[in-house]
Amino acid sequence: MKKHIVFDCDGTLVDTSQLKYCLYPGIKDLLIALAADSILYVWTARDRRSTLRILEELGISTFFEQISTIDDAFPKPHISGLVDMLHDTKKSLICMIGDTSNDIIGAKNFGVKSIGVTWNPSASATVLKESGADFIAIAPEDCLVFIAQKF
Repeated sequence: MKKHIVFDCDGTLVDTSQLKYCLYPGIKDLLIALAADSILYVWTARDRRSTLRILEELGISTFFEQISTIDDAFPKPHISGLVDMLHDTKKSLICMIGDTSNDIIGAKNFGVKSIGVTWNPSASATVLKESGADFIAIAPEDCLVFIAQKF
């Protein structure tokens, strides 16, 4: 069965701290590796129009099956965005990847595994762990280890 991997956008996929938004190093390789045997999603607090524009400009929009934005569901950590995208999916097949406590708390409230990421310099491993992250990833390739071994 395919795994279902949900990504946060800002701070996880996309570095929005610069004037010109860019992918964090290693993100495109992570998406390519996961797309081979997983279904990928985006769950973001950003609006739909700018999310789609950013993902398209950065050349990664085609990796994602569905995208849930602040325009589509209640804000994180409310699980409505996850429910809308993944309602019939076995929870044991779902993993959330994000850089904030709201990402991790949302995953926990939905009953799925989560990876807290710290390649965003403003992310805190301590906060992510205290929020319930099942794994802390320092670099995008670390996610592949957790997904292959624990999930």
